Amino acid sequence: MLKNYLTIALRYFVRHKVFTLINITGLTLGITCSLLIVLYIQDEIAYDRFHTDAHRIYRIAATGILEGKSLRSSSVGFPVGPAMAAGCPDIESFLRLTRWETFPIRYEDKAFTENYLLLSDPNFFRFWDFKLVAGHPDSVLSGPRNIVITESAARRYFGYEGPHDTSPLGKTLVLAQGYLANVAGIAEDPPLQSHFHFTHILSLSSWDDHANNWTDGAVYTYIKVRDNTDRDTLQAHVDTIYKKNLAEQLRTMAQIDIDQFREQGNDVKPTLQPLTRIHLYSALDGEIEKNGDIRDVYIIATIGFFIITLACINFTNLFTARSASRYKEIGVRKAAGAQNARLMGQFLMESYIYVLVALVLSLLLVIVLLGPFNYFTGKQLTLGIMGSPVFILCALLFVIFTGAVAGSYPAFYLVQFNPAESLRGKLRAGMRSYGIRNALVVFQFFISTGLIIATLVVYHQLAYLRRVDVGFDKTNLVNLLHTKNLGKNAAAFKDELLQHPDIVSASFASRLPPNVDWQALVRPEGTTRDFLVNVYEVDHDHFETMGYTLVRGRNFSRELPYDTLAVILNETAARNLNIEGVESVITYDAGPGIRMRNIIGIVRDFHFQSLKDSISPVAFLLADIPGWEMAIRITPGDTERKIETIRAIFSKYSGGAPFDYSLVEENFLHESSSERKMGLLFTLLTCIAIFIACFGLLGLSAFSVEQRTKEIGIRKALGASVNQILALLNADFLKLVIIANLLAWPVAWWFMRRWLDQFAYRVSIEWWIFVAAGLLTISIAVLSVSLQAYGAAVGKPVDSLRND
Repeated sequence: MLKNYLTIALRYFVRHKVFTLINITGLTLGITCSLLIVLYIQDEIAYDRFHTDAHRIYRIAATGILEGKSLRSSSVGFPVGPAMAAGCPDIESFLRLTRWETFPIRYEDKAFTENYLLLSDPNFFRFWDFKLVAGHPDSVLSGPRNIVITESAARRYFGYEGPHDTSPLGKTLVLAQGYLANVAGIAEDPPLQSHFHFTHILSLSSWDDHANNWTDGAVYTYIKVRDNTDRDTLQAHVDTIYKKNLAEQLRTMAQIDIDQFREQGNDVKPTLQPLTRIHLYSALDGEIEKNGDIRDVYIIATIGFFIITLACINFTNLFTARSASRYKEIGVRKAAGAQNARLMGQFLMESYIYVLVALVLSLLLVIVLLGPFNYFTGKQLTLGIMGSPVFILCALLFVIFTGAVAGSYPAFYLVQFNPAESLRGKLRAGMRSYGIRNALVVFQFFISTGLIIATLVVYHQLAYLRRVDVGFDKTNLVNLLHTKNLGKNAAAFKDELLQHPDIVSASFASRLPPNVDWQALVRPEGTTRDFLVNVYEVDHDHFETMGYTLVRGRNFSRELPYDTLAVILNETAARNLNIEGVESVITYDAGPGIRMRNIIGIVRDFHFQSLKDSISPVAFLLADIPGWEMAIRITPGDTERKIETIRAIFSKYSGGAPFDYSLVEENFLHESSSERKMGLLFTLLTCIAIFIACFGLLGLSAFSVEQRTKEIGIRKALGASVNQILALLNADFLKLVIIANLLAWPVAWWFMRRWLDQFAYRVSIEWWIFVAAGLLTISIAVLSVSLQAYGAAVGKPVDSLRND
């Protein structure tokens, strides 16, 4: 019986090659996209789950309101971890991490630039499941100058040959400002599915420049709790300890109690974040690395569902349409004694053959497309993940679901008809099947229209972010890193740089946008309320180099030595501090003590962080030593040649330190890189969805033309023109596309409005987006139908009438 099913199915596929090709192509595209999306989602939800105790680890964050601004800090004060472990019996251990941004490192005559360096408590390798291949986990970070490097770093520095090679141990690395660190351990490179990564870990005891402040986001603090700890009870303990210590700090540092602090509108609380939820559910300020976003996962999963649904609808529509034309075959088989069960089995078998062939082709395509997919998504997925139980289960579900849905209609409906009626051609299923197919076509174009609108909105927003005025001229601006290593040569380097005709101006700074250096609590003189501001330390030429605009007051002056006690605020800081003019006085907490500053100027607001966020308060202080970075304004054009000029001058004064730079404009683009990748992925998936919908419409229109061949011949014999025939065949499909648009517009508007809400600066969803989506889908539908209809429209009437 099975052999008979296969023989009949193969004959049918060969006889109807075009429909077979359309069916398999649409299914293959749909399953391929869905399987790639399964791989993406599987990777996203796997973050941090490789730690044995992942279910027992939490990160302590600080959230609430501080000085009139929403506080959403992923890091907390230095003393929080020890106090929590000492005061809460449910906490088994704690670990603190902080990071130093891009830093130079040298070994003998070789210089390198690393992205960042982690500083950790000594129990790093006991707390986490990161593997040491050399060194003891209890001692590798016990000393202030001990450093652990990864195998990849060891290969670059020392030519490390593998786990048996312990020669790097004991070697001395020279870090920034001549700091010497001894290699005490070598670790495996961290897994990709970790919310933080590292190449170097230095003992936290090496960092003596920290404040014991409970509201200062100094370190990322993790706690490991005992088994079966109730989270609500744990949160209550943590809240109590935090409140007690914060109250004590307020009494000693601000001379106010906790109630007065809250009366001023402040409400700071510790928040426990489960380790396995950090990557997708945490978007706090100052994350140790940029996290994923569960909303992106939902969006991609939804698009994947839509694409496989489109493919299933196409397949179901075409399969049932072709099956409905087989009523005479059904009648012959039933008259010959075939039972309904065998006929149903035949249809289901044909359906599953289609799906299995498409699955095999899809798996081959996934292997081929994995590299480009990694590029688009920023992932590093490997073929090994295709052997995971989740992937295999999803592939099987696609087969079972699609085959069952497509084969069920002919299997359970067409076989119910009387053989005599089937043989006489009096099958009365037409209107019902016609209505079902129309509904499915509407749903197809409903999805396609929605995806087109979403893509247009995403690109409209990204274009806006590229052209938005950030408050200064970010073009032709070079960010030179590690300038602290110039030491006493900094002034000479800057002087020679400015003598070159390609260099317009230059300025040392602690950091440059879109990054920020540090934060401080400031208080206007004569008040008792503190405000949180971001702080940049700069030199006299900073405002000229960056292109900031002073709206009141003056710039720092070399002729006024007391400007080292001055401060310049941005408009947001002045507004928050209720300062309208200059010459006011503020105090700020600088760690070792309270300092006073005279306000001498107010600068126009500018963006220095992600454009998703509103502008935060900023204070500029005049620094008497070079900062970690340097802003260099160059003349337009030939940027690479001018970078080489800067490199040559830098090498004369850097003492062998690596030359590392970035372009400020590119740094801002990097801030929206995830949105740009999402836009690209949206476009790609939307094009695939439209292509699948077109394929389906192409197949249905071919079937429609075939069914109406005699009608077309009669109309042509009565004088109908080619255009009239095309209009006739397009009319029914156009109605369905228009209905789909009217349904899709409000739904797409609602979803994209919610997506735009994450941006502080965003576009409005304009009417032309909906019109463009409508015109595009209508054009696609007309083109698809006309390609099939044209042959029938230009054919001879006698040929059409002869075919019945």
